[in-house]
Amino acid sequence: MLNEDRGCFEEPSPPSPHVALQRVAVRMLFDPGFVAEVYGDPLSAAKGLGIPDGLLHQLVGNDRRLWGADPLRRSRALKALMEEFKISSTLFLALTGKVSELDRFFSSARFHDCVQRRGYMALAFADFLEAAPCGQEGDEGHGSAVLALERGMALSRRRRREAQAGRDRDAAREPGTERFVLVPGCLALALPGGTMETVQHVERYLFEASLVPALSLCDDGPRPEPLPPLTSELQYWLLEPGEGQDVSLSALELRWYEALQRCAPTAEASVLEEVVQERLRSLVSAGVVRHLGQEGP
Repeated sequence: MLNEDRGCFEEPSPPSPHVALQRVAVRMLFDPGFVAEVYGDPLSAAKGLGIPDGLLHQLVGNDRRLWGADPLRRSRALKALMEEFKISSTLFLALTGKVSELDRFFSSARFHDCVQRRGYMALAFADFLEAAPCGQEGDEGHGSAVLALERGMALSRRRRREAQAGRDRDAAREPGTERFVLVPGCLALALPGGTMETVQHVERYLFEASLVPALSLCDDGPRPEPLPPLTSELQYWLLEPGEGQDVSLSALELRWYEALQRCAPTAEASVLEEVVQERLRSLVSAGVVRHLGQEGP
């Protein structure tokens, strides 16, 4: 999914009318309902996007049937999203029993806003899963806990990618001010106890189901439930991006988690307590934190 998800966190400038039109076309390739809106009233469908009327009329001058020439486009994109959010998607489907509820993402406002603003589709999908009411019914917290983990991993990959592309926002802010910031892609998460056990449990289920896929059609086929219990006691984890899509997880003690939470780009190092500064300095050598200031990183 990372290689296909070519968005960004923030565009440096508004897109040109032709680029905005291209993004409208991408939305039409995925959403037949939006195709109907554009052909029904193109000016209303593209209102506020800064696209000249002439370009919109050229767009709808194409044979409408062309937009549905690839009926599997949504399925391929959904497959890529489900692979990155493997556990969250599985729990969502276990609750709803309908893949159409996941496919609905491509008709949602989150998808359309993501494409038009050139955002990251995976992060928009995570927002969709979090907000979907059908995914919350009967959920005892497992879905939100696992989603927080998989969203964090997706964010870790893309923050590293942003920095590699020269878009290191943390280092660019307030040059000359001494501060500690996380290495691009590193982040700390607080998750309910039992989250990792849930991930391992669902992974075992997916492996067993993959041995004989047709068992998914049987009433007595393998199911992910019952899930391991979650606890109210939080556990703390450090996420570090590696090569490709790899993200490693390491358990953290609360004191180290709290220190990492103080690594805001706008927080000056001089205002941090001495003990926090000492901990962050030790994490600099570990490649988790950067010490930026007048002498450079």
